[in-house]
Amino acid sequence: MKETSLSDKKVSNIRSLTKKLNIGDVLFVKNFIEAPVKLFEKPATEEYFDLIEYMLLDYQIETALETRKAAVLSIPHFFDGDENAVDVVKKALEDIDFEQDLKLFLDFLPYGCYFFIVNWKLENGFYKVSSIDPAHPRYFAFDRTTGKPVLKTLSGYKLLPDRRILYFRRNPTPENPWGQSILRACYPMWKLKYETIYQLYLYQDKFANPPVAAIKKEGDIPEDKIEQLTKDLAQLQSGASAFFQGVDEVITINPGNTSDFWTTIEKCDAAISKAITKQTLTMNNAEVGAYSLGKIHQETLESVAILDAQYLARKLNITLIKWILELNNVKGKCEFKFEIPNEADLKDIFEAIDKGLKVPASYLYRRLNVPEPKEGEEVITTTPQPISLSGGKPVNFF
Repeated sequence: MKETSLSDKKVSNIRSLTKKLNIGDVLFVKNFIEAPVKLFEKPATEEYFDLIEYMLLDYQIETALETRKAAVLSIPHFFDGDENAVDVVKKALEDIDFEQDLKLFLDFLPYGCYFFIVNWKLENGFYKVSSIDPAHPRYFAFDRTTGKPVLKTLSGYKLLPDRRILYFRRNPTPENPWGQSILRACYPMWKLKYETIYQLYLYQDKFANPPVAAIKKEGDIPEDKIEQLTKDLAQLQSGASAFFQGVDEVITINPGNTSDFWTTIEKCDAAISKAITKQTLTMNNAEVGAYSLGKIHQETLESVAILDAQYLARKLNITLIKWILELNNVKGKCEFKFEIPNEADLKDIFEAIDKGLKVPASYLYRRLNVPEPKEGEEVITTTPQPISLSGGKPVNFF
């Protein structure tokens, strides 16, 4: 089963979602909080899927999700275990783009749950993965008794075939086995953003040509001349010149600028990014400095990415990796792992060296990704004097 394109009906649903969400409606504030409760608590409905797909069209949501996915995939990952078992797993996956599949697996973040169909092929008695195809969660359900996923068919629900379906979920509960979409936290700011865009559109449409007014300081103007004057003023365009008889002054009414609209949109974008990447955007450069702020943001994103990576690894080890070994009758152990960084920052290490900590030179060579010189090998140094990399007491650690 491959993921199908949206039907005309579903496309129509997405297009009409603006109306469903009351964007541009005077009752916007009243419905501001109701929609997340109604829609996000029922993730198996078509209305829920329409909302998610509509939100995924937002440039800020897409960018933040891609940033989070990239952070996960940037963590070094590898297969570890018995040599024979590792070789078997690598061989079984050699015909697919496993890196791209890892990225697709993370689609469970916006949907709360996502499914994938594993297709196998048998070559000379060896089972290999021929493809891993995404399958939209709208085609599945969860059994209320067992909590296990089942396939929706025209004749009812059917059990999933063994070793064929992978699925990933975010924070599932017995009450909501579908998991929770990460976009739920974005919803209020996303809706406010599009309400602001809607109002900005109305504003620019109304004031594209600044309104003008004719002023008569003394005396009255006949009614028929007022009507004609109004029509003449309405026809004025940029660069045009005109003479109006019977008025003392014609002025342009400045409606102001759109900076407040754009400020609101930018703040909504920042809040959306924070909800997805969990970066601490409330701190500013004046408080901690540009370098420190960037470091804090990066470390926050990395901590979130680590949790996503650990979940992916656990899930793959009890499903896909296990299935490969079982189908090929391999008893050895193989695990898919992310190399979670747990080493101290180099700056902290150098400061500790300044204070007397003894650190093997080989460790520093490895951390700095510099080859350690062999005995008798010519080396280049900048100065024969001890140097300090942390700004404290000079130290010579080579």
